[in-house]
Amino acid sequence: MWPSVIAVLGTLAGALTAGLLQSRTARTDRAEQRADSHRQDQLAAVTEFAAALDAHRSAMFHRERLALNEADSEHQLGAQTKSNDTRAAITAPHIRLQVLLPELTGAAQQAADATYALRHATDRPELDARRQAAKEATGAFISEAATLLKPSPR
Repeated sequence: MWPSVIAVLGTLAGALTAGLLQSRTARTDRAEQRADSHRQDQLAAVTEFAAALDAHRSAMFHRERLALNEADSEHQLGAQTKSNDTRAAITAPHIRLQVLLPELTGAAQQAADATYALRHATDRPELDARRQAAKEATGAFISEAATLLKPSPR
């Protein structure tokens, strides 16, 4: 009888151990999936914000260039409308970025401010300098994001 009791207890202990190991493995897999999904969300936030800044910088450069060249009001109005649209398109990615990666708030704000500074340049060299500064600020933001989001070795 004792050998049967020991065999049953051994079987139960083995099943319990296997169940616990399987549960732990599943929990670890879910945690890794959540972490990977969060990292993908963060990367998407960085990408969307950088793309929105790029679109606005381009629209602002075009708008200010038209103003400096004293283009007709119809062209200037069209450029102004586009730049207003691209500026508005920065808001959502900027908020998403602040929520998902608060560590990048400073660099993101500097990049946005540098992009907004293209407005009302007094001449073409100043406009070109502001454009370059905006590109550099966006590049610094992207570099900081890349460092922060660098995948950790497993």
